[in-house]
Amino acid sequence: MRRLARREKLLVIALVVFSAIWSLYAVAVRPAIERIETLDRVISEKQQELEEVRAISKEYVFLDKNLDDLQTQIDSGQGTLQLLPFLEALINDCGIAKNVETMRRQVLPIDSNYSEIIVEVRLGNLSIGQLVDFLGKIESSQAGAKTKSLYVKRNMTNKNLLDSVIEIHNTEFSQNEHARI
Repeated sequence: MRRLARREKLLVIALVVFSAIWSLYAVAVRPAIERIETLDRVISEKQQELEEVRAISKEYVFLDKNLDDLQTQIDSGQGTLQLLPFLEALINDCGIAKNVETMRRQVLPIDSNYSEIIVEVRLGNLSIGQLVDFLGKIESSQAGAKTKSLYVKRNMTNKNLLDSVIEIHNTEFSQNEHARI
């Protein structure tokens, strides 16, 4: 058996140490570094998701409060009005009764206690000022009625006038028909 020279012994020791360090790096350090990088990426993603959840939560709380306020207003009778007579009075107040082509009322049940009342008003030969005044009075009224949709087009016979279809809605407390029977 041959004896190793000092230089060869140092080379063998250096290779063993290098192999041990490399094995330690491959088995313990590199996986730990990769895991930390993964966790850093996941943390930033989860923080972004948390911000989205917070925003949705704020919106939910806002909408829930508005729903409670609306429900209280409807239950107390403040938000309840006969929408059709209210609109007829508003039309007369705005001086556009001659421009009304049709008014149609529709009731959509929301649940067993509430219904949405929609009145479709077709107006013809109307100036833009008259239309804006009418819409402004609907939106600023204390009655709780809101414009659901608005369709406006130029009048075919007079290009300075407008024809429009407006859907106005309101929510009302409805008595359950089955509970009264």
